[in-house]
Amino acid sequence: MLRQFSCRSALAGALLFALGCTPAQRATPVPTSDVARPYVVMVSFDAFRHDYIDRYKPAAFLDVASRGVQATAMIPSFPSKTFPNHFTLVTGLYPGHHGIVGNAFFDPQRREWYRVGTPAVRDSSWYSGEPIWVTAERRGVKAGVFFWPGSEAAIGGVRPSYMTPYDGTTPNTARIAGAVSWMRKPPLERPHLVLLYFSVVDDTTHRYGPDAPQTATAVSMVDRALRQLLDSIRTLPYGDSVNVVLVSDHGMAQISAQRVIPVGDILVRAGVDTTWMEVSDNGPTMSLWFGADSARLRRVHAVFDTIGHTRAYFRSEIPERWHQRDNPRAGDLMLVADEGWVLIRHSTDKVTSRGAHGYDPQVPEMQAIFLAAGPNVRQLGRIPAFENVNVYPFLAALLRLDNVPIVDGDIRVLGSILK
Repeated sequence: MLRQFSCRSALAGALLFALGCTPAQRATPVPTSDVARPYVVMVSFDAFRHDYIDRYKPAAFLDVASRGVQATAMIPSFPSKTFPNHFTLVTGLYPGHHGIVGNAFFDPQRREWYRVGTPAVRDSSWYSGEPIWVTAERRGVKAGVFFWPGSEAAIGGVRPSYMTPYDGTTPNTARIAGAVSWMRKPPLERPHLVLLYFSVVDDTTHRYGPDAPQTATAVSMVDRALRQLLDSIRTLPYGDSVNVVLVSDHGMAQISAQRVIPVGDILVRAGVDTTWMEVSDNGPTMSLWFGADSARLRRVHAVFDTIGHTRAYFRSEIPERWHQRDNPRAGDLMLVADEGWVLIRHSTDKVTSRGAHGYDPQVPEMQAIFLAAGPNVRQLGRIPAFENVNVYPFLAALLRLDNVPIVDGDIRVLGSILK
């Protein structure tokens, strides 16, 4: 059962406290023409692992860190994959609550699949929760989204004022130019919230592995892109009113073709009939759906109890901290591989990647980045690690949005870094 949402005055009060305002002062929403409302640009660098900044010393990232805050790490939600965590960042909800529990998953109630790269990503009925761009637009605050999972769907019937559908071939320079063009619009037309996404680190570390020399090159590429963005923001007449937030969705772990677990082959050897069983994609996690066949479900669970380098969970056994138990999209049975191992359907499936993500978020290699700087962010240097569900209430506070929905995150986690 997917979670329902409503407004929570306590959270709204916490946002006001973080902004140094009283409820009486904030009883009337700030109109969109109020130029005093802060601007927020949040940029995602897919698969930018938390230790890359210290390892490679990218100058533009260090510039942002020196002017504001840098988290020791940001802990992703489970599974540590792209779509679930990007949607968590903008809703403040764990994937089991906002419904996007993987890059590909089966919904046994709909009898349909959600897959990245298909029309399903534009179907709002798959998504629960309220993305920050919807929260903003409903309060008269314009938003612009240049590539972000979920932004192509009219969630709650609302779209961002400006949105560019995903096209992975778009150069980084064009992505920046498109986002900055929105920010150069007249005051009443420009967005106060802009989201931007870069994929080169993810593409590179999947192909070569996170420890390969090519990773340094990819980090340098996005550092140059960030410098271009920061320089463009500084040329704006209101550039000193822009807060910049840098995040990633997850990290990356090294894998090899020798550390694979062929699920289908194992079940066939054990005499298990694999017909009429839905199976998710290859990777560190794999979900299986059996319908009403509880006997076969128990049989498969028993088989994988004897297999090394993986754990099998009935949905009721999934660790509570992963927040997946109540969502049938997580599977009737979930297999989770040890770090560095990959679950594949059959031994004939070729594993050509050298990097993977999707493991337990507590694995250090899965952890992400969070940096923030700007006129409304305190200059505090390093801050402790925190879960990524706390980014949404932080963004809502930065934008001075009242009466936001109930979320899993808490403004008290990051409220102290707000001026």
